[in-house]
Amino acid sequence: MLLCDIFSSLKLAPYYFQLSSPLSRGSDNVQPREIGRNGTSNNTSSRSMDVLPSPLATDKNDGTVALVKTGSEIVKSTPAGEYLTAALNDFDPDQYEGNAAISDGANKLLMLVLAAVIKAGASREHAILAEIRDAVFSFIRKMEPKRVMDTMLVSRVRILYIRSLLARSPELQSIKVLPVESFLEKANTGRSRSSSRGSSPGRSPVLYVDEQIQGFKVNLKPEKKSKFSSVVLKIRGIDEDIWRQQVTGGKLREITEDAKSFAIGNKALAALFVHTPAGELQRQIRSWLAENFEFLSITGDDALGGSTGQLELLSTAIMDGWMAGLGAAMPLHTDALGQLLFEYSKRVYSSQLQHLKDIAGTLATEEAEDAAQVAKLRSALESVDHKRRKILQQMKSDIALLTLENGGSPIQNPSTAAEDARLASLISLDNILKQIKDTTRLSSVNILTKSKKRTMLASLDELTEQMPSLLDIDHPCAQRHIADARYMVESIPEEDDPIQDISHGRKPSTDLGSGSETDVAQWNVLQFNTGSSSPFIIKCGANTNSELVIKADARVQEPKGGEIVRVAPRPSILENMSLDEMKQVFSELPEALSLLALARTADGTRARYSRLYRTLATKVPSLKDLVSELEKGGVLKDVRT
Repeated sequence: MLLCDIFSSLKLAPYYFQLSSPLSRGSDNVQPREIGRNGTSNNTSSRSMDVLPSPLATDKNDGTVALVKTGSEIVKSTPAGEYLTAALNDFDPDQYEGNAAISDGANKLLMLVLAAVIKAGASREHAILAEIRDAVFSFIRKMEPKRVMDTMLVSRVRILYIRSLLARSPELQSIKVLPVESFLEKANTGRSRSSSRGSSPGRSPVLYVDEQIQGFKVNLKPEKKSKFSSVVLKIRGIDEDIWRQQVTGGKLREITEDAKSFAIGNKALAALFVHTPAGELQRQIRSWLAENFEFLSITGDDALGGSTGQLELLSTAIMDGWMAGLGAAMPLHTDALGQLLFEYSKRVYSSQLQHLKDIAGTLATEEAEDAAQVAKLRSALESVDHKRRKILQQMKSDIALLTLENGGSPIQNPSTAAEDARLASLISLDNILKQIKDTTRLSSVNILTKSKKRTMLASLDELTEQMPSLLDIDHPCAQRHIADARYMVESIPEEDDPIQDISHGRKPSTDLGSGSETDVAQWNVLQFNTGSSSPFIIKCGANTNSELVIKADARVQEPKGGEIVRVAPRPSILENMSLDEMKQVFSELPEALSLLALARTADGTRARYSRLYRTLATKVPSLKDLVSELEKGGVLKDVRT
């Protein structure tokens, strides 16, 4: 169902006009409504807040926070949400003529937001609020400087979001607010007496903010009936009841306007509204009025309209004024409820960031005994860091949406330097342990040649040189594994290297048969993403002759034929070859290497292979000298004739 049909289905057209009090608007070109004209209009307006479903209803399957989107929270789109988001984002005040038209359009959109929440019901309330959240906040922020929105509607929308945040944030559940009598004061008599009926059960008078609360002064006097005034009214032909209604209506309007002024920017009062159901709050106001002004009647023939008591009218006037003031923006600041939402969001963000820091701090102090524990600890720290970055990203977005210029203090992000250093150390340690594993896998033989043993021990020495990249807590693990690997290699019997026939010389690198030395002490793995198929995985290393050795699947498509090991020819071999001759050379190599190197022309192939050879060789520490030598000789330059 489209949202434009919701009004008719929920019969919200009259509900809109009951909520829309011109006293709460910033526009001055709208005629004020007669508050006391129909007797029950104010009561209906106040009670209409109770029509909204309770925002404290929580979906048990969704433990996320309205403002703080965790990585696991996926906001599902709905037709109503998409319609509302588009309508809020596309609203252009310049398309309307005059403030009255802009006000009407803006207020209808706010009513659509409330209608969508009502239509969604308690089970889907959080979801629809989360879906349209960014659009709602951007809309309110955009329209605030124009001062054309019905601030009572702004307040109701804000309260929905704050209560949704409260319901899903344990950090905010313990907040206690001042009782209602702290915000009410009897004029000319100072602070009124405390009312036991005015406090909710378990309510503790703890200040929400460190400031002196100035009460809203209520100035009421009993009506003095005078025979003279009655005679004057009769002489003028004025009905006494109508005159009393007009006087009472004017007094109620004055109270509402004063209450609105009192509520503007009052975050403590905003907290009271958020943490207290509307019906309960109005009951507390009535109780305070009855206790402090004993001449007021609850019901009676002299009450306005004959059916609603003076207490009901007065409490409604105060509630309406407070609600209108809490939604009114201040210069360079948003409204009081918006400021409260920002403060609560800061608390949630700060609590979540601190919670993640505590978890990371605990993980950072744990020692790892083996590769499995290192990998597990590294994964846990990376997961915490990922969640922290998600929160920081969402936090920046919310700060921009919730506040105007200079509208709030920055959120303190606890330092994670120690945890970041441990994560970097674990990453280095993980790489060291993987290289040790590759070395010990090659040492699982009965006998080794002297040159191969020297190569393996040299690779272990290189790993020892990487120890400064580790924190002290990770040194014992690395030292123990390196020592164990060294002992394993040294304990293997060795034999002399085979004597080569010098007269025949060493076989050229293009001889890729079984005569080439393909024993490698340590493999380095590279992944090449081609974009059109699965990545090519090529392992590279060095043999005892300081040649580049590669290992990869024989073919890139199934059946891949298993891994084959070949000595990669040096780029200089290809200098005088034709394209067909180079294809013949590459046919002896793994297909992945051939696909990465071959181009349409011989020059293009030589240039590609030169870059590929450099990429592979630079990943092998023992071939650094070879790479430097070839670069000095111009062999690794892109050959183009």
